[in-house]
Amino acid sequence: MKTKTPLESTPIMVANTEWPLPDTLIQDIKAERMVNALLDLVKPDTLDYKDLVGYAEVVGYLMPAVQKSVLRSDVSEIYLYCCGKLMERKGIKDIDFLKDYKELSDYQMTKLNEFKQWIFNARGKKEKNPIINALKEVFEIKIKKNYEELSKLEKSL
Repeated sequence: MKTKTPLESTPIMVANTEWPLPDTLIQDIKAERMVNALLDLVKPDTLDYKDLVGYAEVVGYLMPAVQKSVLRSDVSEIYLYCCGKLMERKGIKDIDFLKDYKELSDYQMTKLNEFKQWIFNARGKKEKNPIINALKEVFEIKIKKNYEELSKLEKSL
């Protein structure tokens, strides 16, 4: 069994590595993951893979595939939908070529969620990076200490 080090980081999954992702997209993926990991620390086990894999990560995976070959129309529509959601989050709205991709069909949403689950599993599940790992360690120590203090108090009563 592999021992995890505090400096371990979750890899960014991409469809092919022939073309590098833009630095801004890499930063978006890292920021999105950090926010989701912090939310998961505050409310453990309330977020699932659909929440922990965001639009930036989906775009990051599919962007190199889009550049390499033509995708099926449903995959292209999912990609454009995720691009639109990512742009909205960055405050960029009313992009003409994305106006037709404001929502997905039930089938496409199911496929997007299946894809998010695949990314989640392929990257090693929940986000790992030095900051999150350190915070988890601090929270676990604090929770353990509080539990021990509570146990002592209960025994004294």
